[in-house]
Amino acid sequence: MAVGARGKSVHGQNAPTSGGCISTSRTTGKACTGKRESRYLPYCKKCMKAGDPSLKAVQHPRFGKILIAMRDLPKGYYVGWWGKLLKKKSDMPKKHMEWALETTKGMVDAVPFKGSLLQFCACPGPNEVPTIDFAPNSDCILQRGQPFGTAIFRTLHAVPRNHQVDMMYNKDEKSTDIFFKEQGIKRADVGTKKYPALRKKGAGPPDWEKKKVSKQVMKKTKKAMKVMKAMKAMKAMK
Repeated sequence: MAVGARGKSVHGQNAPTSGGCISTSRTTGKACTGKRESRYLPYCKKCMKAGDPSLKAVQHPRFGKILIAMRDLPKGYYVGWWGKLLKKKSDMPKKHMEWALETTKGMVDAVPFKGSLLQFCACPGPNEVPTIDFAPNSDCILQRGQPFGTAIFRTLHAVPRNHQVDMMYNKDEKSTDIFFKEQGIKRADVGTKKYPALRKKGAGPPDWEKKKVSKQVMKKTKKAMKVMKAMKAMKAMK
């Protein structure tokens, strides 16, 4: 992990292995000054309850809750997926399995904790790219046998304000496609006009932007037709 002076990342965020809360202010981007809950939970009590202020879970028009950036986030921004640490899959409540996180030290159940925001990440569609994934040392504060645990993630790209923070639902895009197929779900683009998702190079504009361009073209066409009619009328009067 890229850590600078006094246990902070190169962006001024408290490092996951430091003693501070890794949340940041949505207005200034400065590190939270709250005392972290424990060695295994990198957030203070306030941020555990409400979530990192630089992130927010919002309602998507089609796909339920999603996660967005509340300010411009830099590449390499740390976020923890935390919750109850269970020894094995069979310990996880069946109704929570859809949101279960498998780690090297057991299963993390974040469902009971709405402040554990990564559970709300959408999966990018075929024309979009994931913006967050496991950090290289994702298990650096995980310890088997503890009642709670946190897997550390970090952003893969800079994420603009109001854009989605999304991740693949399996190891890579190929295995994610298989996962969706097994669930009987067609994988689709999740970006919207209000909450865009970063797109692949060469993917072209999203559908909502195409509609916007189409409306602009229609508007210009109608205006041009009115001008042509007026010109014809003037020509007929001569």
